[in-house]
Amino acid sequence: MLVNGTRVEDLAGTGLTTRQRYVVPLWVTVPVFLIRHLAKSCAWIVRQMRTYWGLSLPVIVLLLLWAYLGRLVAVTALTWWLTMGLIWAYRWPASFDTAVAQPTRGVWRWWTKYQRRWHPAMDGTGLTRTTATREVYVPAVTRVRSTPVVDTLHLRLLHGQTPADVAAQAEGLRHVYAAHRCSVIEDAPGSVRVLFYAQDPLRRLVAPMQPAVVPSLDALPVALAESGKLFLLWLLGRHVLIAGASGAGKGSAVWSIVRALAPAVNAGTVRLRGVDPKGGMELFPGRALFGRYADEDLSDMLALLEQAVADMNERKHRLKAAGLRVFTPSTDDPLEVILVDELAFLTAYAPKDIKLKVAAAMQILLSQGRAVGFSVVAALQDPRKEVLPFRDLFTYRIALRLSEDSHVDMVLGDGALDRGAACHLIPASLPGIGYVHVDGAHEPVRVRFSYLSDDDIVDMAMRWPAPENRDWTTPSTDGPVRVEVQDVIDRDDTYPFRFWTRDEGDDA
Repeated sequence: MLVNGTRVEDLAGTGLTTRQRYVVPLWVTVPVFLIRHLAKSCAWIVRQMRTYWGLSLPVIVLLLLWAYLGRLVAVTALTWWLTMGLIWAYRWPASFDTAVAQPTRGVWRWWTKYQRRWHPAMDGTGLTRTTATREVYVPAVTRVRSTPVVDTLHLRLLHGQTPADVAAQAEGLRHVYAAHRCSVIEDAPGSVRVLFYAQDPLRRLVAPMQPAVVPSLDALPVALAESGKLFLLWLLGRHVLIAGASGAGKGSAVWSIVRALAPAVNAGTVRLRGVDPKGGMELFPGRALFGRYADEDLSDMLALLEQAVADMNERKHRLKAAGLRVFTPSTDDPLEVILVDELAFLTAYAPKDIKLKVAAAMQILLSQGRAVGFSVVAALQDPRKEVLPFRDLFTYRIALRLSEDSHVDMVLGDGALDRGAACHLIPASLPGIGYVHVDGAHEPVRVRFSYLSDDDIVDMAMRWPAPENRDWTTPSTDGPVRVEVQDVIDRDDTYPFRFWTRDEGDDA
């Protein structure tokens, strides 16, 4: 037989023809095809049931009850199950949200939004791996948790991938899923969390927050986090630096901290010392909250800081003699909070002799004060090293809107800008928004501090004055007004975590 003038025998072995070895009948091929795909489908269902056992287990139990005990028993069990769920959601909303609502919402969001475009998204951002046999692998999503604000996808990295590889593609992933913001956080070796923020709750003004009757000094509610939860500041044994350009909302950060401390100030377990080089334009409306205060004379400001150093040394020697290694605030030994507004004026723009003495006092307080209950809260506009050479001594660093992108790493540490802390891009129309960095944490947290008007500050000073200022009077058009301590409604608030979910009673 000839094919185009060539014998078939001569084409054998050239790759152009092959010898037919066997023929599989159609009645065999179709069942094998169906069985293979049925096995894959069953395996997928088993994996989904194992992954989402919180949903699959109750369904299986109900089906078994229906099959063996009848419909009435199954309906009764379902009713009791729903009733207990409603009681759980009403009585313990935080744990219900974590254990039930977030996983359920996460499954829905994964099926409706992320799953269909996950492989194209990984391929488009270069996060896939192709083997020599042309098999394509993508990072696997092991778990999804979702709130009304943020969707959190837990990823298992491919071999050779690092969290930095995924973080570098965060902007591309944000555009794929039309998210407001996307950030990547290392969860454990070989796994990361990808956070897609569906909306921005920080665009709304945050109202003053009601402080606890007995403030927890390691969990002070001062701001609303981007996740929609309250951000709790740990002040006991910490120092706080607040940096921001003019009009960025440094006053919001300062007064939010003071408001969270106010009941403890009135009770005497916290004492505030205020220094305001701007002549009292920032701190004087709340003057009654400060046990010691200076705002006009540079020598008075220096004397206040040096007196704080002397008091710190006296307490240090006393606690040493008593054999106490852990400081606990009390009315006899309160937490001393030294609040300095516009610190740059004292460290860079004041006369040289004042600058040197202020720098010496501040460095002693920052390096030795934490152990004995002395915390410094300072605000400034210019974070450069020549303005504040000892900024690394601050444990908490808060960066509001900054004038230059280079200032971001100066305040929050190297790499903060690459990890998403774009402080220089915060709109001037949104004061009080910033990023918080805590020593030991890798990712900065985006927050917005509550806004306190002048009337809010005056009302706060009247309600919770310092013990030595119980008879303080404030100027008024109707004459002096006596400051009286008002009762505060007792809310059963606890602060077990640095973040918590807002309840209906919160004013944020």
